Amino acid sequence: MKKLLLLFSALFSAGFLFAQTDCSDIFISEYVEGWYNNKALEIYNPTKNAIKLDSLYRLVRWDNGKTTSADDPMYVLPLTGTIESYKVMVIIQDTTKPGQDTMVWPELRKKATFLAPYDYDGTTPGGRCVFWNGDDAISIQKKQNNGTWKDIDIFGEIGVRPLDWQGGTTGAWTDTKPYWRGTGVYLTKDQSLIRKKNIYFGIDKIRMSHYGDSITGIYPNSFYAFAEYDTMPANFFDSLGHHICNCETWMSVNNIKGINSITVQPNPVTNNQFTVISFVPIASVEVVSIVGRSLFVREFSSHQKEVKIQLSDLPHGIYLVKIITGDNQSVIKKVIIQ
Repeated sequence: MKKLLLLFSALFSAGFLFAQTDCSDIFISEYVEGWYNNKALEIYNPTKNAIKLDSLYRLVRWDNGKTTSADDPMYVLPLTGTIESYKVMVIIQDTTKPGQDTMVWPELRKKATFLAPYDYDGTTPGGRCVFWNGDDAISIQKKQNNGTWKDIDIFGEIGVRPLDWQGGTTGAWTDTKPYWRGTGVYLTKDQSLIRKKNIYFGIDKIRMSHYGDSITGIYPNSFYAFAEYDTMPANFFDSLGHHICNCETWMSVNNIKGINSITVQPNPVTNNQFTVISFVPIASVEVVSIVGRSLFVREFSSHQKEVKIQLSDLPHGIYLVKIITGDNQSVIKKVIIQ
């Protein structure tokens, strides 16, 4: 047991675990890849405090599988302004000026709270950023204390350009493994994708690397949008401007009653069993994978405040435990299963 704990500590120090924690920083909540210039990205603040973006956050479009786009100011959009608690910012192209080839549709334009420069052939910083067409990766980057930029949420896969069904370069990530070869249905081209409400933080490169292992099998070679997004047809804009996320519910509960008032013991979990101890009766316990897949659910009707959970033989890794209390409140705990 001591060796396992020391190994876990070493992995954490080396940066192998997820840098972000639940409901702690902004992430992409909706992606729109519509016809012509109908492109949009919605960014959600899942925290209880307003987040000021100036000089700390930026958006990068990784054009056609490139890995150097962050070094080209034309593909880097500095983000400014403030996103209030549990609110969103909707970014679209500024095609309101004369000379643009195709205007953003009025129903999308009225959703915008941030206008990105439309200057593909010019020199304006960020002028080529909001031009994705289904085969580009997009990331939100945050400036670190040492002055470097780190991806805190990634849509698509940096360094990969998915093919079309003929093997050409007009494709997108699809619903069929390995997701980049053009087989199956396009998910990132002519689609609007809405982040699932049980996603609490973005995908960084470390988390993406975990998707490529044999345990999860979710991202064996590339980006699988269905793991974290629901899909809507092209030019669907109705849900832009607000995002439904469980962060708001469980953060509010934790703020009122204290996040430490419900505990999972032991953590790390050994032998696939643990105990949940609560300050109020427990209605249900659910264990969810890091990509939102429900692996275990048990309901309780006897108003217990302490319940023992025995899981099947789950692979070692990080999981979320969602506890619903008798008054229909929820708290989410992160656990490590060894």
